[in-house]
Amino acid sequence: MTFTGRSSAVRKLTDRDLVEIIGTTLSGYTVESVRIKRGPFIDSDHYGIILGRNSQDHYVTWEFHLEEDDTISAYWSHYHMGNRKAAVNDFNTRDLNGSVDTFMVTITETLKLTVEVEAGSSEEAEQTVYDKWRNSEYVLDADNFVEVGFEVVQCDGEPEQQTGIGP
Repeated sequence: MTFTGRSSAVRKLTDRDLVEIIGTTLSGYTVESVRIKRGPFIDSDHYGIILGRNSQDHYVTWEFHLEEDDTISAYWSHYHMGNRKAAVNDFNTRDLNGSVDTFMVTITETLKLTVEVEAGSSEEAEQTVYDKWRNSEYVLDADNFVEVGFEVVQCDGEPEQQTGIGP
């Protein structure tokens, strides 16, 4: 089976289709689980849900359908960075009707730059680099990117006010 974007010709999914999809790779994610979508419509069984994992243990769920030529058309991605529990929950419940919850998602990017400096002590070295950084002599950008993290907290009622320390 191959992977494509969304199109219009779909066919009914079978248990055999599900078995053949497990273990395939879509966009760098290995399919760990797949199921037929639940729903009240006559063609609900033409659509399914995929749970995939990549080599960094990041997870994704997709809705999908099969084209008449058995090509997998996957769309509507939900990404779960290293959070298997959230991905499995999404896989099991994303097609159920229900209320929508509110979440606060904090994105943390880490940038890193190492510079060499001559100084009489580690404190003096750190102060020198701090001063140069503060004066924009060291500017970190996308070339200094190391990692990204996502923290998700379910809100109780109204979204929380975010505050932070700025320049």
